[in-house]
Order: sequence, then structure tokens, then C-alpha cells
Amino acid sequence: MRTFTIILLIVLPQLARAQVRNYPREIFNTGALVSGTKPFPSYDPLRLNQLSGKRHEIELQMFDTINEAALRRDKKLRQDLDLYGKSLGYIPSLAAAHYRWVFGDKSQLDWLLAEDRKGSLGNDSMTIFVFAYMDEWDKTIRALKRRDAYLSKGEGGATSQMLIEALAIRKRLYGKDRFEKAWKAAKVE
Repeated sequence: MRTFTIILLIVLPQLARAQVRNYPREIFNTGALVSGTKPFPSYDPLRLNQLSGKRHEIELQMFDTINEAALRRDKKLRQDLDLYGKSLGYIPSLAAAHYRWVFGDKSQLDWLLAEDRKGSLGNDSMTIFVFAYMDEWDKTIRALKRRDAYLSKGEGGATSQMLIEALAIRKRLYGKDRFEKAWKAAKVE
């Protein structure tokens, strides 16, 4: 027992010193080579949570950028979407499906509809937004109407709020009269 205590007295200060050591900040700046970033001024273990939150915000901004490119029918984005492929992340990939659909890959609409039917946390509301932007008046309107019927039974929360916003976007983009006509004509199974 005495030997164990002596070892602890020798080792513990060594371990404590290793944890407090100040490392040069520039060795923790991998992004400098890629994008010219500057290192964080100090170590902060809470930073990971902050950065993860920003990652989600950036994915939503990518989602918006891709959907706008699809609406504008801007072919300049095609090369980047091909380059990034599946590494875009789930949310931007929904918008990428819209973009590919605009440029002729009609299977992308079927994929979006299948994703919408999964209804797992998060993806249902994001497919709703993709459908809000799409200039397709049969399947997307039925999907939106089906979602509206489901939410009107008491489910919803944030998804219900997002549906209201998506419908407003659709009306604004394509006209209230055109939307109302398509909405009334859509039959939900």
C-alpha cells in the first residue's frame, strides 16, 4: 500500500501538468491550408457543441442555395453538386434532388416522395419545403395535402408551422390562384 501511495504521489502531478499544458494555437488550425482560417484563440471544450449547431445552420443555408439555384434553373451549380455528391449531408441532398429533377432526372421526385413518407424526425418538414419550391403540380400538391390532413388530426408542432410557411411560399412563387386550383383538385388517398 505504501508503494502504491508513493507511485501516486509521483505520477499524479505529472498527469495534472500534462492536462494544463499550453499548446501553441497554430498547431490546431487544419483549416488554414484549405480555407485560410485562423486558429481559435484558446482551448474551449464547449466549442464542439457551438460548432455543431453552426453546422446545422450551414446545411440549411446550403439547402436554400440549392433550392434557389433550382428555381433559377442555374446550371452553374451542377458541377459542385456532382463533386460533393453524398457528402453534402441529408438536408442539402433533399434540395439537390429538386435541382436534379429540374434538369431532367425525374426519378428524384420519387425519391423525395419516399423520403417524405418515411416521416422520421426532421426529414418530413424539410421535404415539405422542397415541395414548396418545386414547380410540379400533381404529386407534390398531394404530398402537401396529405401532410396537412395528417397534421390537422392533432399532430404537428414545428412541422405544422413549417407546412403553413411552405404553403405560403408556394402561393408566393406560383400565384395564389394557381395554388388554390391545384389544392382543390388534389385527391388524397
